[in-house]
Amino acid sequence: MKAPLEGGLRTRGAAPPAGAPLVSIVTVVYNGAATLERTLRSVQEQGHPAIEHIIVDGGSTDGTLELLRRHEDRLAYWVSAKDRGIYDAMNKGVALCTGEWVGLINADDWYAPDAVARVVAAVRDRPGINIVHGDILIHYPGGVSRVKRARMSGFLLRHWEMVLNHPSFFVRRSYYAGRPFDPELRVSGDHQWTLRAWMEDPRQFLHLPHVLAHFTAGGASMTIPLRKVLREGARVSRSVGMGPLGVLTGQVVRTALYVPQLLKLKLNQYLGRRR
Repeated sequence: MKAPLEGGLRTRGAAPPAGAPLVSIVTVVYNGAATLERTLRSVQEQGHPAIEHIIVDGGSTDGTLELLRRHEDRLAYWVSAKDRGIYDAMNKGVALCTGEWVGLINADDWYAPDAVARVVAAVRDRPGINIVHGDILIHYPGGVSRVKRARMSGFLLRHWEMVLNHPSFFVRRSYYAGRPFDPELRVSGDHQWTLRAWMEDPRQFLHLPHVLAHFTAGGASMTIPLRKVLREGARVSRSVGMGPLGVLTGQVVRTALYVPQLLKLKLNQYLGRRR
C-alpha cells in the first residue's frame, strides 16, 4: 500500500499551541483547491490563541497538496490518502485531534470571525455541555445569501433531516470517544450522529444565536435525489431504534418537504443570477 503523504508542524516535532482550552479544527477535502484557502484563512484569523488545524485529504490531484504545503507553517498536521468518503475522513480527523474541543469545517465552508472565541467563552464553567452550535450564513450560487437559524425541533430532527447546522458544531473531544460517524452513509452521517446525541440528552446541546460559519449551498447534501434521501433517511431511523411507524413517519415527512426545499434552492439560484 502506498504510504500517505503528510506534513505540518506536528511532523517536525512541534508542540501544540499553548493556552486553554486547546481547540482542534478538522477540515476534510478532496480536490478542493478552488476554495480551501478561504477555509484555511478563516481558521488562521480566529482570535482564540490555542488552535490546531488538521487537514484530511482524500488523495487530491488538483493542486490541493501544493496549497497545503504553502500553509505548512500554520497547520498542525495534514495527511493525504485514499478514504471511504467524507464521514470516514471525519473519523480519521477526529482521531488525530488533541484539543479539548473539536470543530469540523469543510473545504468549501469557512468560519465567521471570532467563532472559536465565542464558543470557548460560552462553555466556560459549563461541564454539562458537550455540543455547541449556532447559526450559519448560506451562500447560494449567484451571490444570494441567507441566514439559516438552527431549528430546535426534536420532531424535525427525528423525522426530517439535519435541522441543526453541522458546520457550526464544536464538540468535546471526549464525547466523540465511541461515537464515530457512519462511513457507509453518503450525506446523512452528521444527521445520524446528531440525532443519537439529541436522543441521549438534548440538554447537552448549547445553541448560540450567532452566525458561526459560512456554508456554500448546492453540494451533495442539497441535491441528492429523493429516492436516496428516503433510503438514507430510513437507514438513519432504523439505526436509532425507530420501529416501522417511526420509519414511515420519516418517509412521509421527507417526501412532503423535499420539493419545497428543492424549490427554495432553485429560487435562490435564480435570484442570484438576476442580480
